[in-house]
Amino acid sequence: MNDPVTCHPSRREALGLLLGATVATAASPVRAQDTTAQEAPADVGVPRLGEELTPFGAVRAGNRTRAIPPWTGGLTQAPRGYVPDRPSPDPYIEDVRWFTVGAADVERYKIRLTAGQQALLEKYPESFELALFPCRRSAAAPQRIYDASMANADRASLGANGLILRDAAVGVPFPIPTNGLQAMWNHKLRWRGERVTRTSLTMVQSGDGSRSGTRLREDFLSPYAAGDATAPPLLYRRTVLEPREQAGNSLIVQSTLDPIAARTRAWAREGERGRVVRAPDFAYDTPDPVTGGICTADMLDMFSGALDRFDFTLVTRREMYMPYNAQRLTNPGLTARDILWPGHPNPQFLRYEMHRVWVVDARLKPNFQHALPDRTYYLDEDSWQILASEHYNGKGELLRYAEAHPIPHWQVPVLVPTVEFAFDLTADRYVARGMDNGLPPPQFDAPLKPEDFTPEALVRRGRRG
Repeated sequence: MNDPVTCHPSRREALGLLLGATVATAASPVRAQDTTAQEAPADVGVPRLGEELTPFGAVRAGNRTRAIPPWTGGLTQAPRGYVPDRPSPDPYIEDVRWFTVGAADVERYKIRLTAGQQALLEKYPESFELALFPCRRSAAAPQRIYDASMANADRASLGANGLILRDAAVGVPFPIPTNGLQAMWNHKLRWRGERVTRTSLTMVQSGDGSRSGTRLREDFLSPYAAGDATAPPLLYRRTVLEPREQAGNSLIVQSTLDPIAARTRAWAREGERGRVVRAPDFAYDTPDPVTGGICTADMLDMFSGALDRFDFTLVTRREMYMPYNAQRLTNPGLTARDILWPGHPNPQFLRYEMHRVWVVDARLKPNFQHALPDRTYYLDEDSWQILASEHYNGKGELLRYAEAHPIPHWQVPVLVPTVEFAFDLTADRYVARGMDNGLPPPQFDAPLKPEDFTPEALVRRGRRG
């Protein structure tokens, strides 16, 4: 096993500067191709939701060089060439690559690169690169979600040291966040559709070229987004379909807005007819077996679970190179062999754009334990989706790096990840979650209801199997 990648010194310095920075509410100036420009927030007065800010709290305007365009509502109409009952075409297929960031360019562009991206460029200088394309602010949501988000801005609050969410419903709880906990609640309760079912592959790729895969069915239900306060706010179920020896292995997770009154609960079943048991250990830093142990349980959905073990600091909002509009990864003609290279994905199929992101620093609280006690999250201002996350050990060594590569589904509309990559930087291993090349696209009108996410439902499904 290789040595862990130590946090780049300039990254530590940059994080220190960010921690002392004021959270900006407007775009920062950049130069063409964005070299080493210093950032300074523009004076725009008091921003207002629905006017200078979008209903989700993003800066509506573009930046001064137009590298980031104004937000005009996102992608809500069928792209050119769409044919009903066939996969939706890439709406940005004609975009030309803006420029490329390689290992030799890290120093020039590091103000826009995450520490994880720098680590990958330095670890794989001959094969990994970031292809930068024009920024397309494609994130969109239904009007009722926008209306609820703006209403939440005047009423939502946190109690019990930020662990309990009060008086928020349907939309983003804190479109104008004032601290890191509020930003993380926004990610947890962001709009991602009400009822979603998808079938996908989770692939673990090793540096020697070998790979192993698990085919999963994942079901997601958001009573929170539906305005149902009687059920847990978020419900998740996954079932292994392949390989055969694991078929039927299932996991159900019920989240909560008040962990003091009712903690997050999970149940598991081994096989189609196995006994259903509580799974209290699927939380925090428990290794997720589906990912070969590369990801911890709380790395599901980039971050999930309770917020009680970390102090979250809202550092700043800044312009960075983020994965976005990743339709290239969903091409039905591609295979795992095409996409997954030893060490990292084939950069030919990755698309990065300059976007504004909220930066949140997470530090483990005293008297708690976690295998990855120091983290940095990058949250998309237009959707509140975490697009990248860095995971350090107690010595400041970067052990894991994850990216979510999202695509817009104009029919809903919604922006959600199509593939999440998580890299084990202590070895030449990574995992790709959500690959669906050649598989049916996600179903956003799945006939799901809260009782489908109970231990009793696992028993019934097992008996039918």
